[in-house]
Amino acid sequence: MTDIYRRLAAHLDKLSIPFPSTEDNLELKLLKVWFDPKEAEIALNMTPLPEPVAVIARRMGESAEQLAPVLKKMSHKGLIFRAARHETRKNDHPEWLYNLVPMAEGMWEFHMNSTHEDEVEMVNEYIEFFMESSWYKTDTSQHRVVPISKSIQAGFDILPYDHAEKIIRSQTKISVAHCICRKQAQMLGKGCDHPSEVCLAFGTGAYYYIENGLGREVSQEEALDILRTGMEAGLVLQPGNGQRVWGICMCCTCGCQLLRALKKMPKPARMAHTNFNAVCSDTHCTACGTCVDLCPMEAIEIIENAASVNIDRCIGCGVCVASCDFDAIALHQKSAKEHYTPPKDIVEMHKRVAAERITLRGKHS
Repeated sequence: MTDIYRRLAAHLDKLSIPFPSTEDNLELKLLKVWFDPKEAEIALNMTPLPEPVAVIARRMGESAEQLAPVLKKMSHKGLIFRAARHETRKNDHPEWLYNLVPMAEGMWEFHMNSTHEDEVEMVNEYIEFFMESSWYKTDTSQHRVVPISKSIQAGFDILPYDHAEKIIRSQTKISVAHCICRKQAQMLGKGCDHPSEVCLAFGTGAYYYIENGLGREVSQEEALDILRTGMEAGLVLQPGNGQRVWGICMCCTCGCQLLRALKKMPKPARMAHTNFNAVCSDTHCTACGTCVDLCPMEAIEIIENAASVNIDRCIGCGVCVASCDFDAIALHQKSAKEHYTPPKDIVEMHKRVAAERITLRGKHS
């Protein structure tokens, strides 16, 4: 029986976002908890591309009528993704498409309501390993960092994909869910006081979250209120890494696996996709240390009675700017030469990551 989970792990590792193996086979233990053997067999016959039930059934040599309810159940369990074909979504009986999803973003977040306390520690251990061994290994990662609005200065030439409010106002379907990082940290007695219901999903992702009871639908104005709550709490805004954005996470280093992995790096700014960095004015700084305490990357220190920003560590989130009562710190917009242009959308992002993984394998072969 272990063989089917080894094959499933290898199958998942072929996705653009890897499913790395651990020395103690933690990934296999996790798959055994989440997938029963039949579900594992079905997943082995699926691809990352959305497909109708009939196509998957034909690949397995089974009937679509028998497979359809199993796929639906798997999607409700957070094992796979389900979406209605766009032109049939408003029909009484839409055509459903199913596809494999990576560990993150994917199965991990989709287990918002189904991960039990006894497995949270195992999940957290694997996600920490996943983040450090995989998420930041390629030049392209799945998230970016955009500044909070209070840190944006007049005169900045900010493109819509770098402006959180504009991202939200461009959406027609929005859901909000609790942060999986904070929820699991709380289950382990390690939670923080930051707001939890702040993770926004858009479009097809929002439909999935709403239909599977992982989140609730909100209007643009509600989403903007949630955004303001997150910014006032000093959370780092991390939208999906695309010009067409599919979601925004609002993160803290208390529990966020992404930021915690980034913070461990000697030069986080070289790994984070950001178009800004903070600068400090010696003449206005009172060396109060507020920015030092709040910086999620520990990029600021007091040197000779003034705050000094380590550019190699600053990810341009703007949290320090919003917290400074003396206007001593501001964001600097990177030059056109340094500007990071995200992939067009989630599909292009996955293509970039896949190509970079192939390049990495070639270097290590």
